[in-house]
Amino acid sequence: MTGETLSQYLYHSILADEHDASCVGSIIKAARAFNATHGITGILLFDGERFLQYIEGAPPEIDALAGRISKDGRHKAVKPLLHAPLTGPRRYPIWSMAYSDLDTDAIIDEMLSKGPQEALDILKDRHRALDIG
Repeated sequence: MTGETLSQYLYHSILADEHDASCVGSIIKAARAFNATHGITGILLFDGERFLQYIEGAPPEIDALAGRISKDGRHKAVKPLLHAPLTGPRRYPIWSMAYSDLDTDAIIDEMLSKGPQEALDILKDRHRALDIG
């Protein structure tokens, strides 16, 4: 959509102690359905313990989802890294929620060691190498 006003949100969190990695499948399934009906696109990385997620869409939708994410009991220590207008086109226009279950935490560590824009550049450069279905 030309002239679309977009917002972006990037955060990091840790799987809650009372949950295990088996809950991630239901998170992805629900996120894909919700995002598809609300015009949200993005990607979720999970390394067995930590989440790093980037979403983009209309500002009211992103703001509401960011609020829901912060209250979700399946993770803790939710740390927003970026919540700002998105200038330019969507980074992930066709993915309601791409997902990668990482064998290594190296990409999350590398992204967390950078500023938000540099972290997003790393993700964009590396997403082709991730196993995203």
